Amino acid sequence: MRALARGLDVFKALHNHRSASLQDLHDETGLAKPTLLRILKTLEEGGVARRSSRDGRYRVSASVRFFGQNLGVEDAIAEQAAPVLDRLCRDMLWPSDIAVYKDGAMEILESSRHQTPFMVNRDRIGFRVHMLMSAMGRAHLAFSPAAERRAILTRLSRSGDPYDHAARNPSAVLADLANDRTRGYAVRETGYGRWGIAERSQADAIAVPVLQGRRVLACLSLAWAAGATTRTEMVARHLSRLQDAAAEIAGRIAAPDQ
Repeated sequence: MRALARGLDVFKALHNHRSASLQDLHDETGLAKPTLLRILKTLEEGGVARRSSRDGRYRVSASVRFFGQNLGVEDAIAEQAAPVLDRLCRDMLWPSDIAVYKDGAMEILESSRHQTPFMVNRDRIGFRVHMLMSAMGRAHLAFSPAAERRAILTRLSRSGDPYDHAARNPSAVLADLANDRTRGYAVRETGYGRWGIAERSQADAIAVPVLQGRRVLACLSLAWAAGATTRTEMVARHLSRLQDAAAEIAGRIAAPDQ
């Protein structure tokens, strides 16, 4: 029964944090780290907890709804997307991110950048990227219902951030977004974003929506160093796999026991 009590202590500690490091759990429970690791492994195997492949932090599984845990669609998206992103990176080598729209920007929920051999990963879960400059932001705008798209552009047009200023010319933005919808994906704007300090090559990316009916639940990107290959080649080689992955994530969210 002592083992069960310890397991409950760890679960309650996870309940108190949206995400927790091993050190956080050690500080809260007083349990030795080897003991914590054994308990966390058991909780993971039981589907009660998960460890993010992106930042190594532990979270209560999105399928758990008891103990009053307030878990929403973002938790489910991150959890269901993680294995898909990992498999994509193994297949394509270049990394993917998944992000959701939140308060005028796209917020990264999960990533496979830690897996790629090609770049240093400096972004983190919770990192926010601009709507009009990032591939994920443009994909969200392009595939969202018209009323939502107009509301976001109106918000961006009032922003003081230079990266949002293009929203002050909505007709031009809407024409570009219509092109994105027609071809089925969006692209990162030239000049936006670079890999870390050690990597000076310009980044490039494409992104597709994760759809639930007409609603954009999230957007999935594929990123690479622009000097390594061309956008045309990346689209020809990998767009269909990215779209298939987005559809798989949508299906996993609808049926989370997969």
